[in-house]
Amino acid sequence: MLEKTAESGRTEPSHYADVHLLLRQGDELLMSRRREQPVFPGMWQVPAGLMEDHEPATVAAAREFAEETGAAVDPADLQLVHLMHHVSAYGGARRIAFFFATDRWTGAIGNPEPEKCTGWVWHKTSSLPAPLPPYLAVALQHIADGILYSEFAWPTTDEGPRGTPAGPMADPVSTVTADRPGYDPRL
Repeated sequence: MLEKTAESGRTEPSHYADVHLLLRQGDELLMSRRREQPVFPGMWQVPAGLMEDHEPATVAAAREFAEETGAAVDPADLQLVHLMHHVSAYGGARRIAFFFATDRWTGAIGNPEPEKCTGWVWHKTSSLPAPLPPYLAVALQHIADGILYSEFAWPTTDEGPRGTPAGPMADPVSTVTADRPGYDPRL
């Protein structure tokens, strides 16, 4: 696990933070199929990527959207629709995933990164394409159900799922584990 040292000298876990943009047009969602990339090859994805140092989440989502589609969104138009704390299938890194939604953009949607994806297509939210990365499929279902926070693919202990939150954000929460639908040990 990545670690950082706090000013107090205490070592704390460090997480990757990634952003996802759900661009909606009526009852459709903009998605692209990943080419043979090291991460989730051949799977459908929304515009997404890692946050950069000293970058707010909404600015990161707008930047990733522009890099991947050639179009633009205003960070002020992005609405947080889900936050997921999950473990990556690739290397087991702990991640905080921000999911933002908007139906406003400017410019033509293109494919400036053809080596990474096949191009952008609108899909009905009632019949999304397959396959999706498992964490994304779970997040999209939570978004449809109005669940703001979830945890995914955390290891379990004899006492039950690890990392279950306490306090005001705990309800509603969905912790997906081996005994629940949607669990994928690779994530």
